[in-house]
Amino acid sequence: MRSVSTIHVWDLEPIIQPQGYVSFPLANREIIFELDNAHERMYAAKCLLKVRHPQSDVDSLLFERFIQPEDHILDAGANIGYTALTFLALGAKKVVALEPVPYLFDRLSTLAGNDLITVEKAVSAEDGQAEIMLSQSHNQGSSIKPELVEIFPEVYGTELKKMQINTTTIDRLVEEHGRFDVWKLDIEGAEIDALRGAISTLKLCPPRIIFAELYADALVGFYQLVSATHPYVYRALIDIQSYQLHLCDPTLQNVDGFYQTSPMYVFSQQEIAF
Repeated sequence: MRSVSTIHVWDLEPIIQPQGYVSFPLANREIIFELDNAHERMYAAKCLLKVRHPQSDVDSLLFERFIQPEDHILDAGANIGYTALTFLALGAKKVVALEPVPYLFDRLSTLAGNDLITVEKAVSAEDGQAEIMLSQSHNQGSSIKPELVEIFPEVYGTELKKMQINTTTIDRLVEEHGRFDVWKLDIEGAEIDALRGAISTLKLCPPRIIFAELYADALVGFYQLVSATHPYVYRALIDIQSYQLHLCDPTLQNVDGFYQTSPMYVFSQQEIAF
């Protein structure tokens, strides 16, 4: 899954046909990328041509480092299933993948099996329903948090498109599927809500590692809720020169020398050598 070329996906963007479909074998399945979607064109180039895609490679490098054989993984914000299949390809025993947007869940559900459980819900603070604002610029970014619309107005358009979705909690998911060794929370601003629905789990059976994408001031609030169980936190970045993963001080302001990728953090029960 790691790129072997020094070519970057953006070098190929002008020549990739923006229509049609391609498939790629992963974890004994075929994942299909729709080429009319810019994000999926980039994933397709990464997978098929082994070129560099820092935005997703930072996740891939994290997963390669921390996923262990037989892990049970919670993938909240699973989208079309690429990260879920990546976990399985790295040796995870079971992945429970959640995606609340119906047309994305339809694609995710085609990958389901005994080792990949798909759930058409969003992880939040409580069981019930919520209003989600749909991304209009691509198939990522839909959010139940109005403040994310303020941060990324270009993603949601001038007229918001909304729909009702079902929500669940991590505590409920653990009751239904058992404990998880790893949580991946990429849920567009709702990560703190997810922790508020995981109070019991954090006390009784916390995960070994939490991956979370956190914008604006969310890092502080998130850390306050997990610091008792996961006191060690790191910002994941890729070095431009070496293309190696670096786990940095989360308060790092000067990221010169690193690719500008979404703010992905690692929360650990144990200190990590780097």
